[in-house]
Amino acid sequence: MKFACTQENLIQGLTMVSHVTGKNVNLPILGNVLLKTDHGNLRMSATNLEIAVNCLVRGKADEEGEYSVPAKLLLDYVSLLPSGKVDLTLTDEGLEIGSNGQETVMKGMPASEFPLLPKLAKGEGYSLSATDLKRALSQVTFAASTSESRPELMGVACYFGSVDGKAVATFAATDSYRLAERRIPLGAGSVRESRSIVPARSMLEISRIVSSYRDEMAGGEDVIWTFTDNQLVVTLGNVEVVTRLIEGSFPPYQDIIPKAFRTEAVLQRTELLKAVRAASLFSRQGLFDVHLTFDPDAGTCAIASADQGTGKTKTAVKGTVTGVANKVTLNFRYVNDGLSAMQTDTVRIQLIDDGNPVLILPEPASEAYRYLVMPIRQ
Repeated sequence: MKFACTQENLIQGLTMVSHVTGKNVNLPILGNVLLKTDHGNLRMSATNLEIAVNCLVRGKADEEGEYSVPAKLLLDYVSLLPSGKVDLTLTDEGLEIGSNGQETVMKGMPASEFPLLPKLAKGEGYSLSATDLKRALSQVTFAASTSESRPELMGVACYFGSVDGKAVATFAATDSYRLAERRIPLGAGSVRESRSIVPARSMLEISRIVSSYRDEMAGGEDVIWTFTDNQLVVTLGNVEVVTRLIEGSFPPYQDIIPKAFRTEAVLQRTELLKAVRAASLFSRQGLFDVHLTFDPDAGTCAIASADQGTGKTKTAVKGTVTGVANKVTLNFRYVNDGLSAMQTDTVRIQLIDDGNPVLILPEPASEAYRYLVMPIRQ
């Protein structure tokens, strides 16, 4: 193998793929990146057996070949090289890296020992805006469960189809204590209905890649989302992510979202967020409780907490409160996560009573986003 490219292209490719690698006592090669010439360019591949990332690096290949080297070591070293041309040459000693008079030989492992990456026959995919997808995943993925007792809740449910005559993609996640749902428009093309559950860890990796992808690597701003029988292929320009899907059925969460409410409040988001964080300092350890009291006459929502050991606090946030006087106790961490995921200046809080889920929405509804929090029962 003999390949040459710019240091910038090499770093960008390694940044895309190296994040999924890691130390594995039983399979040390999972810490490596596979380098393989591909029609004059260089294809980098890495996997942790759950998710695989491929990236095509543009350059010039004079000799074909393939080899695997430690991903982190290669990225750390290439990052220290000066800008300009970098030569990669496979020799009997290992991978020789040459740049501006610097010569280094990096030991690796034969490509034959690298895990076999699946050759997927991709069907017609869905087209999504990279900006919309990045935002949607940041608003939803954190709500997925980390408990292995219910594997289907450790993923993000993906629904593709038509809603109210519009082609949309809906992403939803829940840990049974809170629920996040975001809907984004699909690009032009036929609308085929599909449902699947993608592991939350894979969604985080997809989000990271979409966020760090740069136009210089070529390719458009659209992400192509393609499902096979039990895998998902996400393509963005020269980068491809392949991940397994979670088997099972996602709970019919639409059934638990209330349709009518007794109290509604429109409040300043940052003021509410500060009040919740202040109350969190005095919430009971292990319970993480904050108490929200809605007063339509005063037009306020009071956020309070008390602990025998640390003290108590109460903050009244002014806004527009309609309906009946009401109160509810919530986990401050869940409220904080939901408010932080929104970008609007104000939010709308809707509730029935202290025994039913509380719905938090961006106001105005500039994004098709819903966040539901289950109350703490006293």
